[in-house]
Amino acid sequence: MILRHLLGIDIGTSGLKCVLIDEAGRLCASAFREYTPDLPQPAWTEQDPDVWLNATITAAREVIEKSSVNSRSIAGLSFSGQMHSTVFLDRDRRVIRPAMLWLDQRSAPQVAALNHTIGQAQLAEWIGNPVMPGFMLASLLWISENEPEVWSRLAHVLLAKDYVRLRLTGEIATDFSDASSTALLDVQHRSWCDELLRAVTIPIDRLPPLRSSTAVAGYLTREMADAMGLPVGLPVICGAGDQEAQAIGNGIIRSGLLSSTIGTGGQLFTSIDHYRSDPQLRIHTFCHALPDVWHWEAATLTAGASLRWLRDEVLGRRYTYQELADAAQTITPGAEDLYFRPYLAGERTPHMNPNLRGSFSGLTLRHTWKHLVRAVMEGVVLSLYDGLELMRDLGAQVDQVIASGGGTKHPLWLQLQADVFGVPVWTTQTPQAAAFGAALIAGVGTGVYDDVFAACDRCVKWSEEVVVPREEMTQLYREQMKGW
Repeated sequence: MILRHLLGIDIGTSGLKCVLIDEAGRLCASAFREYTPDLPQPAWTEQDPDVWLNATITAAREVIEKSSVNSRSIAGLSFSGQMHSTVFLDRDRRVIRPAMLWLDQRSAPQVAALNHTIGQAQLAEWIGNPVMPGFMLASLLWISENEPEVWSRLAHVLLAKDYVRLRLTGEIATDFSDASSTALLDVQHRSWCDELLRAVTIPIDRLPPLRSSTAVAGYLTREMADAMGLPVGLPVICGAGDQEAQAIGNGIIRSGLLSSTIGTGGQLFTSIDHYRSDPQLRIHTFCHALPDVWHWEAATLTAGASLRWLRDEVLGRRYTYQELADAAQTITPGAEDLYFRPYLAGERTPHMNPNLRGSFSGLTLRHTWKHLVRAVMEGVVLSLYDGLELMRDLGAQVDQVIASGGGTKHPLWLQLQADVFGVPVWTTQTPQAAAFGAALIAGVGTGVYDDVFAACDRCVKWSEEVVVPREEMTQLYREQMKGW
């Protein structure tokens, strides 16, 4: 029997990750392509979508070459993608302006106007989620008011992974999980929200058809197959938003588990088995990549980005992230009453306020750069804890945390999460959880696995080591939160 292989591609904000695994979940090869979003004006964050396409092509070819796997054994490929980011296409499916990314804050006036005219109570009923700058709806409203020439040519809008998949297959589609992040989906009923679209005068035919994450979205064209070193006609599975894909990669498919991801942004993710949204819209309620399953997601916009800002703009890039975390570990917990609020690009959960700003407080002459690093790391995790508290208030029972992203790269990150959350923390033994989850989705879509549960049960393995919360540290951070 020929061993089958699967490709998973994660289109992130700062880079693209590609993994090739076999059907038992063993990693055969991986590749990474770094890129940097464009910042043409204050509060603007953009990207040429073809940067993602080119990274996809070269990374896929690299993993094939590195693994020495016969490409004919590859059953399919799928995607994980940064959520919210919007690609604008004309009638001929050509890009007509740079994509507006999820970090883009220029549409704050449009969001404020929407909240005033429609109101949060109505939004809660229609889509179950707040509208924030950087979401597709907000970006479309900004385009309609500020770039009429683009608006007049606009025929299709796509999310990041869906644009790349279009170029690979020639087919337009999106999945329910990623569509949840547009603020245009009736998340409870998994359909575009006709009432909201009419209210904001956005034609529904500009939105892509909706598919399940594991549906075949198309087949690899000859041009792309030749470029990537893959077979013509290879099934390309729809895929999922990055949070849903990494949840699958981490095995977060049942209640009681919490995924904690610290990357550029930070996210907490827990599955819920029936639709329940927050009436006050302080948290996101999205579709999972599994049928008839939803999830709550709490987001901190600048998590790892806060540490990167400190390293690059304050410390002059003199240290690696490893050196920064080592230095922070020499400072006592609480950083001698130095606080950092990581609101460098506004904040999502629970504030949903694009105008919040980051700050240090409690600075004294005694504090050193090492205290600053410790305060930033603690501030990021404390900000995530805001989201965990809210999930618990809404009824979530969290028994264990599965950590991923940059928050697994140093013992201090893991211990902080255990201490602040007050819950044991595990990591997965498989790297690149979002890309790995995308590969498992490809396996389900091509019949390698019966369903997502079977894929995770076979392939996802948690570390044997667990990071246990220290009660005295948990109490210390609870006291800190009172002054947060």
